[in-house]
Amino acid sequence: MFAKYGPVVFGIPLLILGVLWVFAPAMAAANLSSELLTGAALTTQIGDSAAFFLGSGFLLIMGGLKRDATMILIGGSLVGLVAPARIIAALVHGGDMTIEPIVVEILTLIVAYIAAQQIKNEASA
Repeated sequence: MFAKYGPVVFGIPLLILGVLWVFAPAMAAANLSSELLTGAALTTQIGDSAAFFLGSGFLLIMGGLKRDATMILIGGSLVGLVAPARIIAALVHGGDMTIEPIVVEILTLIVAYIAAQQIKNEASA
């Protein structure tokens, strides 16, 4: 049950954020304690952010529903890799240390890993 619905529960907000980046980017940025850039940087910000959130959300949701460990791990890893990048941004480049998003990103990776392991264990049993 966890292997199916754990990734789905974590994937839904990501998918919603991706849709917001496409249709209401100011709202999406505000939800992430960010602000919109301008010009070519805005285009990059919206395109990259929409692709990241839509892609990782889709992988987690579909991976959970299809019980596909690989899809779940890829989606969870995409999100989980943001945590060390945030830490580096804070320590090396002068950004703020944003603990809450880092915890959510690590939890997403942990949920994805556990769900994928459950699916693999069930398949080999």
